[in-house]
Amino acid sequence: MQNNEKLVQALNELVSINYDRVFGYEKAIEDVGSSDVDLRTLFNQYVSQSRKYVNELQQTIRGLGGEPVTDSTMRGKLFRVWMDFKATVMGKDRKSVLDSCAYGEEAALKAYDEALQTDAHLPDNIRVMIAEHKQTLKSAHHAIDAAARLQEVVDK
Repeated sequence: MQNNEKLVQALNELVSINYDRVFGYEKAIEDVGSSDVDLRTLFNQYVSQSRKYVNELQQTIRGLGGEPVTDSTMRGKLFRVWMDFKATVMGKDRKSVLDSCAYGEEAALKAYDEALQTDAHLPDNIRVMIAEHKQTLKSAHHAIDAAARLQEVVDK
């Protein structure tokens, strides 16, 4: 385990950020209206995606002899509190929900960038897994950004 300690720590950060995504998108599903079927469908897709990534990462961590985390980051918990506060003060319109989701996706991408740049030995199979996760997160970020831009046009 000693040799893998830094790698396990980096992978646990990704587990936590994926828990952040799950909780963030579940909150977003609550915040959008029942008529926002498109967003609810998209957000549910991202919840499933992150749950899958959590499982893959936790299996990898166990394979390295490590103990996977089972919760989100403190930063993610604070972000959800901020989302609740903002929704109370400013409302829960599509644009504000999308903006919050875009912020969360940026944090996830940053965490994946940091994992790929870790100074721990990163075996090729793990590097590929992380890169594949990052690519789908990048696609999610683009989809959220596109929906937010479209909403700006609709709101004008």
